[in-house]
Amino acid sequence: MGARRVLPLIVCIGLVGCGGSTPKTSPTGQAALATASPALTVTPTPTPVVATPRPTPKPTPTAIPLPPKPTGVKFNTRARERSGGRYGDITQTVTWRTPRSKGVEIRVYGVTKCIAEPRDPAPGTGGPCLVIGTPLPASVRTLLGKAPASGGTVSWSWTEETGCAVGLAYDPDGPAYHAIVLAAYNASGHSKFAIAEPGGWYAAAPNEVIC
Repeated sequence: MGARRVLPLIVCIGLVGCGGSTPKTSPTGQAALATASPALTVTPTPTPVVATPRPTPKPTPTAIPLPPKPTGVKFNTRARERSGGRYGDITQTVTWRTPRSKGVEIRVYGVTKCIAEPRDPAPGTGGPCLVIGTPLPASVRTLLGKAPASGGTVSWSWTEETGCAVGLAYDPDGPAYHAIVLAAYNASGHSKFAIAEPGGWYAAAPNEVIC
């Protein structure tokens, strides 16, 4: 009789432990972390953007205008005979009224060719070696002197034996020149040339003695 009473009790216990409503169990491991905490969202840290400054444009330099053509130009030749009369000192001078600006230089040139002389002039005729508007390439110019425009004058001198000279006087140790011009120069270039002395040519007639 005792055995029959115990069996129902054992069965009942088994039912309580295995059947009916199953008791909830606590999650473990990863499941426990997932259940206990909400999902974490990782927000990336933004990379700071550094603006590159644009270089400041350099101001465009203003071009210096060409200097004006010299005006009020005069030319002079002075000869002084030395004691004994064999040699003489020659000084040639060019002066101008304008320009007189700071930073401007005046350069005086001798023109080494009588450009305006005709190829076959008639005997007894003559004329200037240089006229306005004549091109003056570097090949026909020789520098005689230069000075700041503010000074208003350029001179050059030489010594030579006295005697007969025809045409424009020039230093016998240098190239011959037949006219004299000048121009104003600055950092941008030079002005138009002004004629200081046009020089001259003359075709002697037959049997005509010049000197």
